[in-house]
Amino acid sequence: MSMRLARVAVATAVLVSAAIWSSAASVAAASITFGTPTASSTFGKSIDFSQPYSANGSLNEVDIVMTFPGVFGPSVTRIDNPGSSSFVYQLDASTGNFEPNTKIVAHFEVTFADGTVSTGPDVQVTYVDDRFQWQTLTGKIVRLHWYNGDNAFAQQALQIGEQGIAKAASFLGYTETEPVDFYVYADQTPFYDALGPGTRDNVGGRANPATRTLFALIAPGDFSYAATVVPHELTHVVFDDITRNHYHSPPNWLNEGIAVYVAQGFDNSDKQLVSQASSNGTLMPLSAISGMFPTTQDGFYLAYAESVSAVDYFVRTYGHDDLVKLLKTFGTGASDDEAFTSAIGKGTAAFDKAWMKTNGVGALQSFGPQPAPTGPVPPGWTSSGTGGVSKASQAPGASQAPGAASTVSASQNSSFGSLTQGRGGGSGTLLILIVIGAAVAIGVMLLAVRFSRRSTRRGAP
Repeated sequence: MSMRLARVAVATAVLVSAAIWSSAASVAAASITFGTPTASSTFGKSIDFSQPYSANGSLNEVDIVMTFPGVFGPSVTRIDNPGSSSFVYQLDASTGNFEPNTKIVAHFEVTFADGTVSTGPDVQVTYVDDRFQWQTLTGKIVRLHWYNGDNAFAQQALQIGEQGIAKAASFLGYTETEPVDFYVYADQTPFYDALGPGTRDNVGGRANPATRTLFALIAPGDFSYAATVVPHELTHVVFDDITRNHYHSPPNWLNEGIAVYVAQGFDNSDKQLVSQASSNGTLMPLSAISGMFPTTQDGFYLAYAESVSAVDYFVRTYGHDDLVKLLKTFGTGASDDEAFTSAIGKGTAAFDKAWMKTNGVGALQSFGPQPAPTGPVPPGWTSSGTGGVSKASQAPGASQAPGAASTVSASQNSSFGSLTQGRGGGSGTLLILIVIGAAVAIGVMLLAVRFSRRSTRRGAP
């Protein structure tokens, strides 16, 4: 190596070392100080988070970590363009994916170039329906929120709520201690806006066990529907408190069936729906309503009727204590079969079959795709009916057993010959194309070698 090259190498090494030292010093000096975070929400628009800060050095990544009720584990979102003095994040609420009274806990995290992470303080925000001036009346467990109606109306609604939660807890053998927020809407349109765009037209109430919130549509002075819907929805809250686990949810028919059973029992209208479905062959097995219920009105109401029918059958056959045992077993994360076997000694399929049998259904009508009818076949291609191999199973022109008569006509043989000739012609054409392609490839290679030699000569000293 020449002296000049050696000097260049030494200078380069010095510069690289200086750059590395400068970068390390910059990383070591990086730090951040967090101010007080803020969060706010606007119904139907957004939930906004802001975190003031001051930092020394470059920040490699900034994330917001949010925890939502009923969700196991936080949600992490990267902030693409963090501000110079505040981190800002806006959570879209315009699609109706958040219900009122949803509490969100969030904080910002900063990752530096060396991989270290600095975590900011938590901030909590409750997404509220700020379209109304809510009034609040608090009972033993239920906190009533209403915006239309006098104090007497609120007292009556609160009483229905307290009685509903007490009845559900007593029936399911559970003691409720945590408060439940009960929001009463006087008008259908804002009520549906609060529940989101997926709300069905016949919904008059909904419980969200994750947020311990009940929403109900009750006009001042009209409690006819509330006497049923409020206990029904509050039963879902108690049901969830008993069965909630990290692994498995109970079947929907059991959840809804118990709610109907507690609120109104297995009444005559539901008995009639089940009886009619049994008679006309439309009774659904319980396995068909373990998840979502049908979306058609008839199917929707039948699913509820079947659910309470199954719960009524369970209580009459095995007793109330075994029903409580069943729910507690679900709370351990057991599967459907494990929970039912533990409680009554038989799995879900056996219970389903027994319940259907009590309704006069021994065999289920098959729905869904059915085998296609047998279509016509060409003459001579049907089985001889002697139990042997069908002629249709033999390949055209294949050898047959000695002495067997051929069922292929001369015209069919002619067609087969044409097909064979066609295949031969196709093979010849393919061979010609392969030869032409090979010739073109060889020509290109020769040109490349020649060009390479000329380039080498031109670059020679």
